[in-house]
Amino acid sequence: MKLKILPVIYLLAAAAAGKATGAPENVENTSDGLVIHLNAVEVELAPANANTFRLSISLDGPPQAAPSIFLANTNSGNTAPWQEVREHGMWGIRTAAGELLMNPKNGEWALKDATGKILIPRQKIVGFQTTNGDSSVQTTFGWSKRPICVYGGGNGTNSLQQSHATTGLGNGRATIPYYWSETGYSVLAVTADDNRPARWSPSGDGKSLTWIFPGHTADLYLTPAATLKDAAGDYARLTGYAPVPPLWAFGYLQSRWGWVNRAYIENTLKKFEDLKIPVDAFIYDFEWYTKEPDYALPAKGLPDFEDFGWNTNLFPNPAEQIKSYQEQGVHFVGIRKPRMGNSRVLAMVRAKGWNAFPADDPDRVTAREVRFDDPGFREWYIEQSAPLLEDGVDGWWNDEGESRFTLYFYWNTAEREAFDRYEPGKRFWTLNRAFSPGLQRLGTAAWTGDIKSSWGALAATPTSLLNWSLAGMPYGACDIGGFTSTPTPELLSRWMEAGVFFPVMRTHSVIDATPHFPWLFGDDALNAIRKAIDLRYRLIPYYYSLAHQTFETGLPLMRPLVMEFPHDAQVANMSDEWMMGSSLLAAPILTPIGKRTVYFPVDTWYPFESNVPIKGKRTIQVTVGLDGIPLYVRAGTILPLAPPILHTSQLPGGTLDLQIYPGRDATFTLTEDDGETTNYLSGQTRRTTFQWNDATGQLTWIISGDYDGTNVFKSFHVTVFNPHGKLEGSGMLNSNGSMMMAAGVR
Repeated sequence: MKLKILPVIYLLAAAAAGKATGAPENVENTSDGLVIHLNAVEVELAPANANTFRLSISLDGPPQAAPSIFLANTNSGNTAPWQEVREHGMWGIRTAAGELLMNPKNGEWALKDATGKILIPRQKIVGFQTTNGDSSVQTTFGWSKRPICVYGGGNGTNSLQQSHATTGLGNGRATIPYYWSETGYSVLAVTADDNRPARWSPSGDGKSLTWIFPGHTADLYLTPAATLKDAAGDYARLTGYAPVPPLWAFGYLQSRWGWVNRAYIENTLKKFEDLKIPVDAFIYDFEWYTKEPDYALPAKGLPDFEDFGWNTNLFPNPAEQIKSYQEQGVHFVGIRKPRMGNSRVLAMVRAKGWNAFPADDPDRVTAREVRFDDPGFREWYIEQSAPLLEDGVDGWWNDEGESRFTLYFYWNTAEREAFDRYEPGKRFWTLNRAFSPGLQRLGTAAWTGDIKSSWGALAATPTSLLNWSLAGMPYGACDIGGFTSTPTPELLSRWMEAGVFFPVMRTHSVIDATPHFPWLFGDDALNAIRKAIDLRYRLIPYYYSLAHQTFETGLPLMRPLVMEFPHDAQVANMSDEWMMGSSLLAAPILTPIGKRTVYFPVDTWYPFESNVPIKGKRTIQVTVGLDGIPLYVRAGTILPLAPPILHTSQLPGGTLDLQIYPGRDATFTLTEDDGETTNYLSGQTRRTTFQWNDATGQLTWIISGDYDGTNVFKSFHVTVFNPHGKLEGSGMLNSNGSMMMAAGVR
């Protein structure tokens, strides 16, 4: 193996003021930043935005930001004010976020925050290598005293704290070129080819890591970020904020492989109604458009296979049926595959060069895969989708798209454009088996793939979803109950209970398993599952308001405890309990027998709907029945809850249940809109900001916003879970107001 070692480089930054003068000849001041010419390589130091620096390295040509779908704005021009700065032989740039500096003689670099704290220390740890003609850029970050501790690289490891990582997509696996370090910075790595993402690996002693960039260029987007919350907001600013999903996506979603016919669909819907189990969508596998899965098709396809039609066994009159189901509160989501099955279509695809793999590929499924990254194919796909959207499709379920790192992005780009064109103003929503950075900004969710029906898979699910929250995907889901077989009634019940606190609550199973319909697992399980789904629907006003916060701030709904309690070492790697927003601590049962320990960080906590406080920092043992869910509310919380409903189109459905858990002042903004359109983007929302003064016992509320729809809460009933006795009262939400709860009814 021939190894060519090229010049070494470092990264560092600090805060200073003024304009440096007398720069060496190899330092060039441009409108974007500083370019430093280092023998065989060139480097650019530039602001990516007000919070993030860009370090670009090129082995052959001027350095500049590589266009990337990972980024919300790929404009390589300057997007934030900066100053040139020099210190200790290093030249660099300063912004309000800190400094990025480099030694123009030897390429050492470093990063500092705005206070001057060193985040990435100055050391000779960068190499550029060419191995057997395949060039790569390698950049090492090191710490001298402690091992690596990073978060946010995806679910390639079953741990929040990640000491090793790969980059790529798999069945329910998304590992991405990003992390946040507890030393106080985050980094997103971008290569010249998004389908060949950068990766990092640890050193032997675990005290440093090396980023490896395939190709001739490397872009490091470096953000000083003191906490995981800071990092989440900065990462969303860089890669894009997640739009607010349609309201129905916060309900219970019943997925099934094996819907038999129209009668089967409608009997299932009637069963939900008769048993008073809330549901908001049926998600359909292959059978919605074909009578047989396409796995056995030859590479050239079959002449009678329909890629964009309806299976008349299930949908003899799709437009009429879907409209009828929607009127009953149940939306349509259908599976899609990244390949074609019709032989005429496949011949056309190959003639136009839209095929992703050769027609003689030994894998007959792969041989039929298409190129969503081709604009011509996307335009054709959009046109084919039009009749389906006109029939009433509400969302897509995109499966098996992991062959290319960017496939889901371009696939969703086509689907979203189809929605925008043929259903203008309707919110776009899809569910995908993996994701890459930036996919969230299109309006997508992701699920953890074909997991086992086992207690181990249940226990691992929160870790995967929390890792995805930290990796920029705030809307995670799983196959509740597991995909591969039939769960026991206890396992399905506990999984449903955990799913109440997942961003997307969805069941699914393989075709030959017992469908995960709540009534097929015995009366005890039915009662437990119905109680769990009822709780999910009560929480929708809270979750939906959090979704608006996510869109505005980048903070995920589902958060590890370490995000809320960064100084508590006991929660640094805890994922079997988690936060929903900043107020709810969910600790569902994830093992058999109904027992678990629950840890409470430093604060005061209340069991849900209890006025008996628990003081943290402590661990307690909890035992609950099959229908019990350990759920706790942080002191200083205003929690808005819905009345009983059977689907989200029934909201508001009555009086808002406003719960106050005292102990400190509190505020919460309830956000309402039409739940269906993108009008919220132009200010069509109603925001009711509730404030609780803990010292005086006064509740006030201020209503703002331009939305004047009828589907908003008009009244509320408030309960204060005072440790000395609950206080209750009622109010109207037709104007600003206040209420003294000290005078409430005991």
